[in-house]
Amino acid sequence: MSASPSKSPADPVHRVAYDPQANRLTINVHGFWTLDDVPRLAVAVGAKAQEARAVRGDFDVLVESLDFPVQANDVADLLTNIMRGGMALTSGRAGIVVGSQLNKLQAERTLAHPRLKVFLSFDEAEAWFADKP
Repeated sequence: MSASPSKSPADPVHRVAYDPQANRLTINVHGFWTLDDVPRLAVAVGAKAQEARAVRGDFDVLVESLDFPVQANDVADLLTNIMRGGMALTSGRAGIVVGSQLNKLQAERTLAHPRLKVFLSFDEAEAWFADKP
């Protein structure tokens, strides 16, 4: 039995990008996380959210988490803190696309916010973003 490779900063478990044309912050997360992974995401999201806010205060957020299995409760709790901090920086919406019904249940339980919705497909998320009041 071979050991699984360890994660390193050169092999991140997340990507964060802001597209000013779409006015959207996109966060891609994958893999099973440890508590050590969460602060790196917090720093990256905070920096990009501030960049987005400098352009427009109503940016949307799309979290792509199709390859992000159900996480340990302590990790999920810390991810909730990142969501709360990020949502305070925008008046836009946040959509999270997950890979399974179990992931959807965890995300809906831990990431509850009136401007956040969890989806099982990108098409559903895009339709929701397009249907803004």
